[in-house]
Amino acid sequence: MSAKERPKGKVIKDSVTLLPCFYFVELPILASSVVSLYFLELTDVFKPVHSGFSCYDRSLSMPYIEPTQEAIPFLMLLSLAFAGPAITIMVGEGILYCCLSKRRNGVGLEPNINAGGCNFNSFLRRAVRFVGVHVFGLCSTALITDIIQLSTGYQAPYFLTVCKPNYTSLNVSCKENSYIVEDICSGSDLTVINSGRLETEN
Repeated sequence: MSAKERPKGKVIKDSVTLLPCFYFVELPILASSVVSLYFLELTDVFKPVHSGFSCYDRSLSMPYIEPTQEAIPFLMLLSLAFAGPAITIMVGEGILYCCLSKRRNGVGLEPNINAGGCNFNSFLRRAVRFVGVHVFGLCSTALITDIIQLSTGYQAPYFLTVCKPNYTSLNVSCKENSYIVEDICSGSDLTVINSGRLETEN
């Protein structure tokens, strides 16, 4: 990696690894995390474990609130979680870049990187880097949480409300065996029932 001095005092460094590392390592990892999160959160491709429950469990019989009646819709909350910090990071990096650029001889400013014939300044590199780390961190946290939820299958407080279990289909009465492991849901909306098997979907 060589360094060149411009007449204006700006330093430009050549890099042969910046773009390949971004295209073939960082971008695929980030894209796979986002795609995995999409399938886990917004589709029914992965089914949660069917955990047992007690007959007429009042803690699982809370009212079900339709997504349209929620104070903050899930998609809006997800968008704010991604977009809000990303915009804040970009604005902060822009202010920092402008302040450092106004200094004499650019003291404290990171050098520009020349890669593949393109010149990348410090603002662009830092903004992409920190926004990428932010998005990857969110996706990783959500993925781990979703995987744990799918593996445990602990029900949401409204599970029995949407499940509408048909207790008459059991071979034994609830008095003889109050804990049910069979799938006896008679509700018509399978999507809501599956979401009710995950605790944080309430």
